[in-house]
Amino acid sequence: MFRRLAAFSTVALLLAASAHAQDAQPSFDCAKAATTLEHAICADDILSGIDADLAAIYTEALAQSADPETLRSQQRDWAAQRAAACGILPGADDDMVEISSAAHTCLIELYTARMASLAEASPVAGEVPDPARHLTGLWQLSDLIEAQDPSLTGSGQKGRLIRLDRHSLSTLGGAACAGPTLQPLKDARARPLDAEEAALIAQADAAQADAAQANSPDAIAGFCLGRLFALYLPGDDGSLLVADASAIYRLTRLSSGTP
Repeated sequence: MFRRLAAFSTVALLLAASAHAQDAQPSFDCAKAATTLEHAICADDILSGIDADLAAIYTEALAQSADPETLRSQQRDWAAQRAAACGILPGADDDMVEISSAAHTCLIELYTARMASLAEASPVAGEVPDPARHLTGLWQLSDLIEAQDPSLTGSGQKGRLIRLDRHSLSTLGGAACAGPTLQPLKDARARPLDAEEAALIAQADAAQADAAQANSPDAIAGFCLGRLFALYLPGDDGSLLVADASAIYRLTRLSSGTP
């Protein structure tokens, strides 16, 4: 269901990886590989190649960043979440090199999304701030406006805690996206969207008590591997309206983080 990202498509990455030498080297020393994920990357030319490609793009983005410390922290967090995001769990066999084909595909898509995100976000002094600056932090569900997922309709949902982050988002229904691409909602409206994505934006618009909120410069859209994942619309009262495939709900901030 996910549309491929134009700049870094999976096909392009596979073709590029085939051009790497047979002994493609990732961004780390394979002699020191200590986890299943690291061993799997070292044993696979495609994964080794895209790991090296990501490292090159990250280095360039770091050199251009107006806030390199934040970017370093984001990259460390993203790297720490890769294995879990693709179902590669730690265990007694951390020296194994084989992973499932689904995990292999997931890693390619995860790296693809991260490279696209780094390529798009090359902030320099004087540019518009990160659109996620009002998003990151710990939030509490204060109002469930609409639930497409029947399992979310219970009153026990109120008070539920949700942590949102610049590089890892989750929905009320439990769907997660590591390494999302975020952009102002006004820009997302101008993108080519399919019927489901357009319907999600329309639902979010209809849920607004104040129509101006939907056009706020702080309203953002999250794309997961190129497909619209969720919408985040901050209110004047500090609350956050979230619309995703599972529900439309309002959150109240409990703590903030560094976007």
